[in-house]
Amino acid sequence: MECSAPQIAPRQPGHRHEGPSLSVRGACKRYGVVNANAGVSLDVAAGGIVGLLGPNGAGKTTLIRLCAGWLTPDAGEITVMGCRQSLANRGARAHLGVVSRDAPLHQELTVEETLFMRATLCGLHGPARAAACNAAVDDYCLGDFARRRIAVLSSGMRQRVAVACAMLHGPSVLLLDEPTTGLDPEIRRHIWQCLAKLRARGVAILLTTHYFEEAAALCDVVHLLIQGRISLSLSPSALDGSARLLEEAYLRAVDGAPASGGGP
Repeated sequence: MECSAPQIAPRQPGHRHEGPSLSVRGACKRYGVVNANAGVSLDVAAGGIVGLLGPNGAGKTTLIRLCAGWLTPDAGEITVMGCRQSLANRGARAHLGVVSRDAPLHQELTVEETLFMRATLCGLHGPARAAACNAAVDDYCLGDFARRRIAVLSSGMRQRVAVACAMLHGPSVLLLDEPTTGLDPEIRRHIWQCLAKLRARGVAILLTTHYFEEAAALCDVVHLLIQGRISLSLSPSALDGSARLLEEAYLRAVDGAPASGGGP
């Protein structure tokens, strides 16, 4: 999973929005006869972290892509900072940062070249671009790695660069698809620290994960997505932050679900 870099419009400064930063209402997406998402609704508030747990094929990645505007829902509506999300709405995407699993960083570029390229794609130029890149180096502790090629970085450092790329244009909402999969526990916690800092700044975060410990440690609300539907919504704080209790609730939900196909 790396940093996705579609060209987007720069976010307008001073944008005010009352209500959830990200709102999903009745989102549906079919692949042939498969309901990848079947009427999914959720909200993510400013400074909130919402997690999606579910087995492979439950529709988590499809929902992230719908929220990112990369797919069009067959039914339902998604809004980002009050702007309706669609493939054509660059205004909505200007408020979004996305870290996906299937858009690799350019291996031969250095970290600073990667940041420069991403900032340009975000519509930043001149002093604004330089300021954003310098801030990213500082915020994500990339100074010692700025002139190293992506190819020689560890998986954890690449993930840190990916998050830095996604946040260059100062989005209000961050989408992450399995941001710590395959990372060792120490590096995973470094990524958690980055997300905690973004939460403190008021960024709304929606993430998918397979790690119960991660969901319990980070999320205000965890939605269990099974066969394209939210089968259960839990607050880790109500479970005393227990990853074990969260896992038990998840397994009960999965065991009680009928056997049928979901989506990516």
